[in-house]
Amino acid sequence: MKRRLVFMIYGFISSLDDETTKVFFRSKKIRGNNIYNAGSLGELTSVLQSGDVVYTVSCNRFASVRQAYTFARFCHESGIVLHFVAEPYLDIGNGKQWRPAVAKVIASMVESEQKAKGMMAQGFKMSDSQWEYAYRCFELMNLDILAHMISADGVLKRGS
Repeated sequence: MKRRLVFMIYGFISSLDDETTKVFFRSKKIRGNNIYNAGSLGELTSVLQSGDVVYTVSCNRFASVRQAYTFARFCHESGIVLHFVAEPYLDIGNGKQWRPAVAKVIASMVESEQKAKGMMAQGFKMSDSQWEYAYRCFELMNLDILAHMISADGVLKRGS
């Protein structure tokens, strides 16, 4: 496999994105064929190489906190820069890592997703489609919490 000498810039979007996101991506010189949607995260992962840069508007573009955590860990281990426009405290790469408090919160959120799914599965009888819907609701709620519980400087917000 031939190694490219120039790093590439990619965008990661979901159905939450609109023309404003595309304008932002164009300002970062991201070409249309380098924009991957949430359903094709595996394809994006397969083309990324050390030195590449990935932009996403928010952590809520991922399917779950677990998926965002796994992708960020992949980027960190592979030397890929990952920018979260709305949550700069989640940025990875170029020597930047999550603060220990942020990493701890995210790890506990990943664990809570798994525990909650297990507990729900033991306590309720539902069809597969009902389970899928219930899990998705929980994952979206967890992503929204992650997007709002830490201030831009990476400090956990205190309740009022």
